[in-house]
Amino acid sequence: MSRITDAKLKALKGKVSEPVGSRGDGNLVFWRRASGSTEAYYRYRNKGSDTLVKIGQYKLTRDGGGYTLAECRDKAFELARIRREVAGDLKEHLEAQAVNHQREQQESKKRAEAEAKRGTLKDLCESYVANLERQGRKSTRNVERALICYVFEPFPKLADMKACDIRPDDVVTILRRMIENGITTTTNRVRSYLHAAYEHGSRSDHDPMEQVAHGKRFMIKHNPVSVVPKQSSFERVRERCLTHEEIYRLWHEFPESLGGQSPVYGLMLRFMLATAGNRPEQLNDCRWSDFDEDRRTFTFYDSKGRNGKPKKRVMPLSIRALAILNELKTISGNHEWIFSITGKAPTRTDNLAGVLRDYCDAIEKRARDEGQKPPERIWSKDIRRTATSLLIECGVKQEQRFQLQSRGDGSVESKHYDHSDRLPEKREALKMYDALLDKILKGENVKLVDMEKYRKKPTTDREAAI
Repeated sequence: MSRITDAKLKALKGKVSEPVGSRGDGNLVFWRRASGSTEAYYRYRNKGSDTLVKIGQYKLTRDGGGYTLAECRDKAFELARIRREVAGDLKEHLEAQAVNHQREQQESKKRAEAEAKRGTLKDLCESYVANLERQGRKSTRNVERALICYVFEPFPKLADMKACDIRPDDVVTILRRMIENGITTTTNRVRSYLHAAYEHGSRSDHDPMEQVAHGKRFMIKHNPVSVVPKQSSFERVRERCLTHEEIYRLWHEFPESLGGQSPVYGLMLRFMLATAGNRPEQLNDCRWSDFDEDRRTFTFYDSKGRNGKPKKRVMPLSIRALAILNELKTISGNHEWIFSITGKAPTRTDNLAGVLRDYCDAIEKRARDEGQKPPERIWSKDIRRTATSLLIECGVKQEQRFQLQSRGDGSVESKHYDHSDRLPEKREALKMYDALLDKILKGENVKLVDMEKYRKKPTTDREAAI
């Protein structure tokens, strides 16, 4: 049997074949179809009958699809070799291989899809931040900024790693860099954010709401932050309380020191003092609709606490606080929020902190110019602590102090049964507090409680002293 040539195939009208390898190895067959195309097959005998295995379409040149004559021969020789090596029928073997290959492709596709859904460290942190936002947490933006500043931007490769592949050493790398840059307290904050993010991620894999929100799976088996210790030396508990003289000066001089800044910030500090030290984050979100002039109350929702569930707080207002609100009406009375400059959004508490820093800078400069020792700087949190000190000084009991300052005392009654506003008690406590504040703001000499002795006394002695 003569060998097939391209010329023969070009003039082919039906079938033509040539042997492959040794006797019994089968034949290479070309078949001209009615459509005009020529197809190549490998033919062999199996149990007394011919079996065809398609090689593919024949082509004259290497351009386009299909196989040249030389490539068809190579394919036929390869099939003959496989036929000699397999135990059963060649075609059944090839069909089984095709099925296995398809299954492997499907499994590979599933693995790729699962891999694509596996969230990175950045995905995990963003999911955690989104969860904080859904809960209405006031710390959401601070957490987001800290993670961007100290994790995503300095460590982009770690941020793009799968969250479940992050190891404790990776967490140490992030925190070590912060410590080397002289960052202390914030280092512990970032550690707590990462720890909370992993706790959130370990639950979100089984939370249908989270799957709807971001569609990522984190496959977290353990929290890599747990074994990285918090730096206790960085947690310096601040005990700064303003003296009566400092309260007087802050109340009367702070608005004048604002310069080109909006008076809203000074009025907020005054309002914090007038309302017994409620948190600026809570006051900041108050709207004019939350203010009831007839009842002399204002309402806010406190989301502080572990479960993040907002708690409605109704607080009484003194005449002094009402006067501050009347001043604010001339600035933001046409806006939605009480403490607002632009009317488009409430003020930002970090701006309040910045303005307070400017005030402290001015006080320090004046002290140095007068040859005096500069006083300790004032933080916005010191206002709340100072108000607590004043509440103690004027004899307000702990239970009423907690009510006025929106603190949870952890009692079963407070948690499950006490859902009333308890306004009469709050009003009496605020009346005592405002009387003391009034004397301070008039510059009267008021006897101070020695706070160091107060802290060392047992609770019963404290109440007896009050």
